[in-house]
Amino acid sequence: MMGLSFRRVARCALIAGAALMASIGIVSAENTKLRFAYLLADSDLPILVAQKNGDFAKAGLDVELTEVQGGPAVVAAIASGSADVGYAAPVPPINARLNGVMVKMVMAMGHEVDPDKKFLWLVASRASAATDVAGLKGKKIAINANGSLCELAWRDHMAKAGITMEDVEVVVLPFPQQEAALEQGTIDATCTVNPFYASIAKNVAIGSRIVAAGVLAEQKTPVINDVIFASDDYIAANSEAIKTFGKVIFETRQKLLADRPAMEAAAAEFLGLTPETAKSFNLPVIKPELTITEPEVQVLLDAMKRAGMLTQDIPASDMMVNLAP
Repeated sequence: MMGLSFRRVARCALIAGAALMASIGIVSAENTKLRFAYLLADSDLPILVAQKNGDFAKAGLDVELTEVQGGPAVVAAIASGSADVGYAAPVPPINARLNGVMVKMVMAMGHEVDPDKKFLWLVASRASAATDVAGLKGKKIAINANGSLCELAWRDHMAKAGITMEDVEVVVLPFPQQEAALEQGTIDATCTVNPFYASIAKNVAIGSRIVAAGVLAEQKTPVINDVIFASDDYIAANSEAIKTFGKVIFETRQKLLADRPAMEAAAAEFLGLTPETAKSFNLPVIKPELTITEPEVQVLLDAMKRAGMLTQDIPASDMMVNLAP
């Protein structure tokens, strides 16, 4: 009788164990892998906070984050197959697709608009003696990468000032290296974004002054300054996962925008800002939603063509598909 009872208990335990393993397998199968490459910038903050809090995992995503030095490096990670989805300014994924790397923009993370909602700055050092873009003629200016949003910004603002890239000496420096170069005088000016701008602005040895702000010289309507993009193959197989990824980002961003102390603490923790500098930190949010539209993308394509960064007319529909939540 005791043997029968033992066998019954053992059988029940095996069944229960099998059920548990099956349950674990189901949960694991539902967690979609999403390998995400990014360069550190202000718009990343909700992503970094959500990852720390486990919000992506709770939503059924197995997110793997990889930080790289710039937008072209994000494209390279996707092209090599080491990432599925990326964050960068919109120019690198546009250039990538034009050069046969099959990616499309799927969400807009940040925008700018005149007169005072700007999140990209062209700054000169005190030593340069430049007070405006025209004053940089003959000087050394930095961009974070060739074919970048910063290159477009310099070209567009220079066109308004009556000079060209041929009138300056261009130096390619990743964002983290630019402050030291300004301080040492190896460059006279640079294009920068937060969190790097906040540090440059506080550096008294540089004595930085803003010579222009914004991606484009004219921004009467909102202009996209950073995006989420993905490979065509990943989009085809995992569009719902991308939408879920966006939903978590959106919800986390809304929480940060509603809780100023939490946003400042997160900016200090993840972006390396000092508590004092974090007090002036703002996410580049003009539109609450993450929606990306063809007219917005067309504005950038037209600007790139004006600047000589495109040689043909490209329809915005070739460059994007909206997967915002």
